[in-house]
Amino acid sequence: MAVIAGDNEQLLAQIQQLEHERDELRKDIEQLCIQKAGPSYLVVATKMHFQRTAALEQEIENLKKKLAASTRDNLNLQEELSEAYRIKSQLADLHGAEVTKNLEAEKQLKFFQGCVAAAFAERDHSIMEAEKAKEKAELMFQKLDEVEKKMERLNSDYLEQQRFINKLQADLAKQLDENKAFKKVIDRFYGIRQQSFQDCEDTSWDQKCTCLLEDSSEVWSYNDPSTSKYITECLRRGIAVGAELCG
Repeated sequence: MAVIAGDNEQLLAQIQQLEHERDELRKDIEQLCIQKAGPSYLVVATKMHFQRTAALEQEIENLKKKLAASTRDNLNLQEELSEAYRIKSQLADLHGAEVTKNLEAEKQLKFFQGCVAAAFAERDHSIMEAEKAKEKAELMFQKLDEVEKKMERLNSDYLEQQRFINKLQADLAKQLDENKAFKKVIDRFYGIRQQSFQDCEDTSWDQKCTCLLEDSSEVWSYNDPSTSKYITECLRRGIAVGAELCG
């Protein structure tokens, strides 16, 4: 653009210079014509003037054509330059948009990278927690197995104790039945004793046993050896069973 503007200025300067020379030449010819005023010289001067003027006019016309062409080229170049500036502006806008997109993409990329890193960290943490949970589960299974074995032993002991308790309950029931029978026997002997000693005082069953144990064998003698032996044996058994139950 600067080169074209310089060429146009140079052409304008040349046109102005030629027009100035043409005008000066016309003045010179007019002065010569006035001074000489001769017919022959006037024809020659006029002819020279026309030749010189025609050459100058032709040169001026050529320069004007060049100027017009240069002006058209300048306008075309200005239009092309404007179009280039417009395209450049569009490209700058597109570049700015792409830069913005790239920045946004970089932000999203960093965000997703952070998410991925967090996900990996969470995964590693979950794996560690899973391993810990697995170890705890294995330990719990071991403890559960020990508890089950202990429960089996306790159940076995419980069944054994239950069988023993059932046996004791059966023995106790049998002893209670025997005890009732022996109490009846002892009550009868003690009733005989009360009748013999005319003792109407009532007392507990333990005291009855004590009284019968402390009485001598002569108290229970009825001048019948077989009866005395029977009474003594019954009394001995009843007192022994009563003492065992009391103890």
